[in-house]
Amino acid sequence: MTERYERYVKPQMAKVLRAIGLDINYQRAVGNHLYYCDEHGQEREVLDFLGGYGAVLLGHNPPQILDAARAMLDAQVPVHAQFSLRGRSGELAEALSRIVVRDSGSDVDFVTTFANTGAEAIEAAIKHAELERVLKLDRLLDAITLNIERVREAIRRGEVEIPHDLYEATDMREWVFDVRSFDDLIVALINHNSRELARRPIFVALEKSFHGKLASSVQLTWNKNFRRAFQFLGLKTRFVAMNDADALDRITSEEESELFDLDIVDGQVALVRRTLPQYAAFLIEPIQGEGGIHEVSPEFARAVRRFCNLHDCPLVIDEIQSGMGRSGRFLASAQVGLRGDYYTLSKALGGGIAKLSALLVRSDRYQKDFGLIHSSTFAEDDFSAGVALAVLDALEANDGALYQQAEARGDALRQALEVLRARFPDVIREVRGRGLFLGVEFHPRDNASSQILRTTAYAESLGYFLSGYLLRSEGIRVAPTGSAPNVLRLEPSLHIDDADIARLVAALERVCRILQAEDTLHLVFPLSSPQREAPRRDIQAFGGEPVAVPGEDAAGQLRHADPIRPARKVAFVNHLISPDWLRQVEPALAGMADDELRRFVLNMAAVKKSAPYAPVRIRSPLGPAVDFMLYPLCVASEQMGGWLSRGELDEIRDDVDDRIRAAQEDGCEIAGLGMYTSIVTNNCTALSVPEMGLTSGNALTVAMSLEALEHALAEQGRNWNEIDLAIVGAAGNIASTYAAMLAERVGRLTLVGSGRDGSRQRVLRTVYAVYESAWQSLLSGTSQPQGIVARLLDEPLARQWLRDGAPPRERGRLLHESLVARHGHDPYVVVAPGPEVVRDAHAVLCAANAPEPFLEADVFGRDAIVCDVAVPHNVRAASLAARPDVTYLQGGIVATPNGESLDPGARAFLGAGQIYACMAETAVLGLSGHRGHYSYGAITPQQVREIAALAKLHGFRLAEFKRGSSL
Repeated sequence: MTERYERYVKPQMAKVLRAIGLDINYQRAVGNHLYYCDEHGQEREVLDFLGGYGAVLLGHNPPQILDAARAMLDAQVPVHAQFSLRGRSGELAEALSRIVVRDSGSDVDFVTTFANTGAEAIEAAIKHAELERVLKLDRLLDAITLNIERVREAIRRGEVEIPHDLYEATDMREWVFDVRSFDDLIVALINHNSRELARRPIFVALEKSFHGKLASSVQLTWNKNFRRAFQFLGLKTRFVAMNDADALDRITSEEESELFDLDIVDGQVALVRRTLPQYAAFLIEPIQGEGGIHEVSPEFARAVRRFCNLHDCPLVIDEIQSGMGRSGRFLASAQVGLRGDYYTLSKALGGGIAKLSALLVRSDRYQKDFGLIHSSTFAEDDFSAGVALAVLDALEANDGALYQQAEARGDALRQALEVLRARFPDVIREVRGRGLFLGVEFHPRDNASSQILRTTAYAESLGYFLSGYLLRSEGIRVAPTGSAPNVLRLEPSLHIDDADIARLVAALERVCRILQAEDTLHLVFPLSSPQREAPRRDIQAFGGEPVAVPGEDAAGQLRHADPIRPARKVAFVNHLISPDWLRQVEPALAGMADDELRRFVLNMAAVKKSAPYAPVRIRSPLGPAVDFMLYPLCVASEQMGGWLSRGELDEIRDDVDDRIRAAQEDGCEIAGLGMYTSIVTNNCTALSVPEMGLTSGNALTVAMSLEALEHALAEQGRNWNEIDLAIVGAAGNIASTYAAMLAERVGRLTLVGSGRDGSRQRVLRTVYAVYESAWQSLLSGTSQPQGIVARLLDEPLARQWLRDGAPPRERGRLLHESLVARHGHDPYVVVAPGPEVVRDAHAVLCAANAPEPFLEADVFGRDAIVCDVAVPHNVRAASLAARPDVTYLQGGIVATPNGESLDPGARAFLGAGQIYACMAETAVLGLSGHRGHYSYGAITPQQVREIAALAKLHGFRLAEFKRGSSL
């Protein structure tokens, strides 16, 4: 069932819910509880403190409302009787008007327009407000037209004249040629008024507001993630900070607009300024929900009302979530003395059963034609109206006892939460709200030593992780607010008791202790689809020294670079080699099994970005310094390999692009890509980030691994000319460069492909590249030829080309084919389908792009030298213990100039004072002042030599290489 939802309803949302542990399929709901079946088919109870975002004020499936619904169904109450007089809708509208008049103190009744959802009620409010504005504008334009004709007639009769200074202090002078001409006067007036009338109507809303996600209502919702894609669809909205009354005066000044009218004063034509009715509506939530549970202050409420009165602008009070008694009154706005012209209601109005909403408009503002031009197929049905009447009956019974109950239960809940906040002031920042509409705001964990907790601050996901923990481990349902994800919203039913409150507070106390101790096992384990109990229930301390965020020191102060020579910033995008490396990243996860870590990483595929590590200052002996910053992705090589093999690269490329742009915003000028991030982006070429230099780091990786091989050969007393060398993964970009450079040293190369479809053709392209490079080396004549290059001098075709000249293209292929024709096979560069042939090689270079190790040590020959530059490595580490004769090198590891080290959680195979060569290349480019791309696409031997020289100049060197199991 859940698979169908993911496939056919909301694919991405399903992935996000899985990532945060909220992927539950509830089976039933009663009172304050929801129920679902676990993987064993056992029913699990969940205490619901989310309450359908405020819709289940009376609890799930309240008996009194169910009885009313059943009675109507049994009576066969008509649901679809459109274009008729709907009795129950009239009864409901009358009841709503009576209650709103009482609560708001209004002096007139209200006319109600019904809809199905809160967002639709807002859409109706938008339409009605604009209709009201347009009709007002029509009346103003009609009056101006009549005045123009009246003045024209007076001029015709010679009763008035046009004064010469009529246009002073106006912008109309540019339109007038003859100040005495009435026709010019009218042209100027019309041109001015037409320009002003072209202005779009203005809607005013609060920052952090939420008024829906439909085409128009989303324009009034503050969260840019909701609005951005639809910003060109419509409304002009001015957003005002909550409780900032001065902002209203600024808007009045900035948006001032007038039309010009004519009148006759003392026998002369006079220009009269008329205010353009440009403000369509001011929308406000008395208690913001999605914005983080913020209340409007009484002082700001008065300022808003004054603004609306000044501009004759209807004030739309959005009580969709705060109304219906949740705050302790039917209208939360009444508690701060805010009186509206329009009110919108929904959620609890349907008793948790029916789907309906209502727009109430003051009868003296209601436009009679609105009911003719606005309609909805499913609105006004007798069944929904009957349910809403039952809800109102329940709320109004016993002199509004349930309002008092909501207020009392809310006070008890808030007092308990305030006690908890006082105990954990470093964890809980504030408790806010009114009645049963409360928010608990947590401090962001941006300086935590835990990478996972820092990521919750960086990705604004703390509330989502806490919601997953509370559901999976404590059986309590909450959710963060959409635009303030560090805030947990609490909107339970008014039937919660002291035991429910105590259960919630105990769970939140455990959350506080987990965050204090940074024991993220308790947050992560429930998200790993575990088939067992948690490894431990106790909370252990894992927190260390505060970690600096990019650009700050550990105390949160701005970090200052060398005053003489400021440090450049460079970035490196990496990912998990395998999920089990999470134990190094996050020591609290040590008790989790490999398959559990794997499921956690797989589940996080929808939200991959992780917080950048604090910068490492790397200083060159020449003086310059760089701040080297890691921007990780929570994704493993297994996933990368899968996307690569299936050609599903768009999403991961977008993720890498996002990391690079984040680094650019942090001031980085160069970004390096490592491991699979360079592979999935086709060695950076699939990315386009303006004014950002990119590098795959492949050039220095080649240089350092060749140096490692040379050291190992010297240790064994061998030289390049004496050995046969095999390259595993020979079809890749980096391996082809190795092959070209090794052809200048060794007498025979064996190129090993993957054996998959098309592998041989890809390896043959490497063969051709080897011979092309060898030919270029012969032509250069810069040194005594060695290796395969020297052997080509014995070949007739090469000698002929040296004498007569070579063809302009495909020289590598022609050389290879001539060797095969002469010898029956290529004696210098051998293509092998699988790794079995490496047994005959004295040295093996492993550079295959594989998501996990695939070579056993027993495949290598006696006393072989193996240089494994792949990440993850190609050779299974466990198998090396049985082969002490094999010299196993991780050749792509570099020592930093002064022992600078990555964060221990980010080192993987590295030791202190070490980084990967691809990382070192990024740092070297920053130190040398390089701008633009470097190892971008295919790399050349010349690039390898240049970056190796620069690395040496700036103090980077090959890390001390080790043999076999001593790694």
